[in-house]
This record gives sequence, C-alpha cells and structure tokens, in this order.
Amino acid sequence: MTKIAVLQLPTLALSEARLDYYLKVCKDNGVSLILLGEYVLNSFFKELENMPISMIKKQSEDRKESLINLAKKYDITIIAPLVLVRGKDIYKVIAKISQSQTKFYEQQFLMQYSHWNEAKFFKNEFKDKLNYATFKFDDLKFGVMFGYEAHFDASFVYMMKKNVDVLLIPTACTFETNERWCELLKMRAFTNNVYILRANRIGHYKNKNIDESWNFYGDSMLISPFGEVSQRLGNNEEMMISNLDKKEIITARGIWGFKNEINKKKLLS
Repeated sequence: MTKIAVLQLPTLALSEARLDYYLKVCKDNGVSLILLGEYVLNSFFKELENMPISMIKKQSEDRKESLINLAKKYDITIIAPLVLVRGKDIYKVIAKISQSQTKFYEQQFLMQYSHWNEAKFFKNEFKDKLNYATFKFDDLKFGVMFGYEAHFDASFVYMMKKNVDVLLIPTACTFETNERWCELLKMRAFTNNVYILRANRIGHYKNKNIDESWNFYGDSMLISPFGEVSQRLGNNEEMMISNLDKKEIITARGIWGFKNEINKKKLLS
C-alpha cells in the first residue's frame, strides 16, 4: 500500500511556511509522495505573461530551493509543475524532487488558444518522441502528465508502453469545466485500468482589461482503476491523503483484460 497526498492550493506566497506545515502533516501520517497542482509554485500563466523575466527566474529559483530543502527535511518525494528560466528562454516542466535527486521533465503538449497560448510563451522543445516522467515508487509504476496532455491518445499509449499503474495529473482548470474533466479522467482511468490522481489549483485570476475573472475550482480527485471516483475535494484549500493498492489494479486488469488484448495484437511493442 502506497500513501500519497494531494495539496490543493492557490499560488503560494514567497514564504515556505505553508508548504512546510503540509509536508509535516504528511510525514506524520506516513505519506511519502506528494502532488501539487499547476501554477501553485509560480504565478498563473496570464500573470507570467506580464512579468519581467528576472522576476520569473527569482520566483522559480526560490521555489526550487525550498522544495529541495523540504524534500530533504521530511524525506518526501514532491511532484510539482514549475517554470524554469534558462538564459532568455522560459520552460514549463514537471519537477520530481526527492531527498537525493532533482529531475525536470518538459511539458510535451502546450495549449495554443488565443486566450491561453502557452505554446507561444514557453520554449519547450518537442523532439521526435514523447518523453513523459515515469518512475518506480514502492511497488507501483508512476507516470506524470499535465492536464492538457490528458486529451491526447498518444499520451496514454506512451504510459501503457511504460507499464504505468498510477497517473499523476496536475491541472489549472477553470471556466466551470468540473464535470467534463471528471468524465474525461474516469474514462481514461477505466480504459487503461490505472489510478488517476488529479491535483487542481484554486484561486482567481482577474483580467483588469476586460473586467473578467477566472475561477480555479479545485475538485482534486482520486479515480480508481475501475473508473470510479473514490475521493474528491471541494473548492477550498485542502489536502487529500490516499491509499493506492496494487491489488486493485491487478483485479481491474484481470476482469477487463484491455491491456492483454492490446498485448496479444502487439500494439504496444
């Protein structure tokens, strides 16, 4: 049994006090792996667009240093989206930070809508193959992708080739899309017989130019390998501790046999 926690938060203030508090609670409850949502460590994307690159770099470097210190202090692995500055370029990554190691994985698919154009802002480079974060933890194989990447079948083909058991999805969802996201992730969890743990941020973004407010509604959730929501948070700052059981994954795969059918046809080779 693996214990994992989701921290449902807005963009954090500069002090690391709140993260320190939550990590201590996690440690006291036997949690060894923690997931944060998008734009919790950094300002929201629309705010980043108007920030000097020097300020973005300072924010990111301070966050990275805090996470490294806290991971060592509590011997906990932290999975969190982060914005990195390299020279004059800005990248959006997943950070995997443990007591002994720090790794960064660039987002593979970026939104490119007129109101939210990350592809234009960030310099993430897609080469010739997908390269998502995957890793072993306890007796489970984990994979990580951003919420936008969950829309693409290719993302799940990649994860199934890597024999992933648990998919971690940090998001920054808004515009009253609760039920659409719930149905999408339930379907993905069921058809792939994996746990999906989604961490969505909370808070607001106020567009002063057109008097528009974006509400980030939380609704972080754990979905079972049977495609059922087994835990769900509300719309406030909250923490959720979940138990992940390898036996439930094995049972779901044994009953439905989706992956066996794919393997027989050698579609994941």
